[in-house]
Amino acid sequence: MAVTSFKTAMAVAASLTLLGSGCRKEVATPVAEGPAPASKAAQSGVSSTKGERTILFVSNRDGNDEIYAMNGDGTNTVRLTYNTVPDGRAAWSGNGQHLAFVSGAAGARDIYIMNANGQALRNVSNTPSADEDWVEWSPKGNRLLFSSNRDGNYEIYVMDMDGANLERLTFRPATNDGWATYSPDGSRIAFQSNLGPTGGMTDVFVMNWDGSGVTRLTTSPALDQMPAWSPDGTRMAFMSTRDGNAEIYSMQADGSGQTRLTATPAVDGRPSWSRQGYGIVFTSARDFDLPSTFPKFEIYRMNGDGSNQHRLTSNTVYDDFPYIK
Repeated sequence: MAVTSFKTAMAVAASLTLLGSGCRKEVATPVAEGPAPASKAAQSGVSSTKGERTILFVSNRDGNDEIYAMNGDGTNTVRLTYNTVPDGRAAWSGNGQHLAFVSGAAGARDIYIMNANGQALRNVSNTPSADEDWVEWSPKGNRLLFSSNRDGNYEIYVMDMDGANLERLTFRPATNDGWATYSPDGSRIAFQSNLGPTGGMTDVFVMNWDGSGVTRLTTSPALDQMPAWSPDGTRMAFMSTRDGNAEIYSMQADGSGQTRLTATPAVDGRPSWSRQGYGIVFTSARDFDLPSTFPKFEIYRMNGDGSNQHRLTSNTVYDDFPYIK
């Protein structure tokens, strides 16, 4: 495998940043009614075994960015969306009964919710002239945390799962805030932002559930982003380019004890730490030659300390944006 230079790693990592699209690919003519639910055959397959599938991810293996689910070992994969516009990163609700995701062409991405079997699809944001991205659930599963540029730049918002009671949590007109995620007890929110003086790079921040008490956790002159809480709330995984290319690190919830978990010449990013103690799933290009015009990512898994790294998906295209229960 070709060794990725710093310049190449940074270019590839840029596709992982806050400013990148939450949906990787655009289609010229979006479907006005939004994503279509899965076919009856696919719904039947999901319904019969949905409890086994713990990982959601995005793949273009069928020609367009769609959402898939699979078992924790990479088996029993099923497609959940059938759509002509790209679907972005999906997240499980706390009880695993629903999932939320973003769908649409850039400039008109909305938040959708559906049942775990692909049924009962509904648009809950309906902002035709703005983008929503990086949606996650509150621990109780009754609220949605997300980023939106509806007010001119990316800020963090929260709303009920039906779109009611919208609240804006960040107010930084000169910056972009995103990839927000609740701590397991719901008291704090970690997110990435270019708020700090990092020359356009991002850092990881944390704030209270109501948007108060914003604290910066990382200060490296590189990309530090994509935070993911450990199940007990004492640590976070995140991606950083501080060592020359994108790797996954972990740190204490106060920003101390920053430790590197992956060490490959390719891009490792987008960590998702299981709230049920099943370790970390992440995206990596380690098994493909780089540089590449269209990097090919696969889904991998490891323990919380970085041990036992192994590949879960295998395609000639990309599997990306993993999220584990």
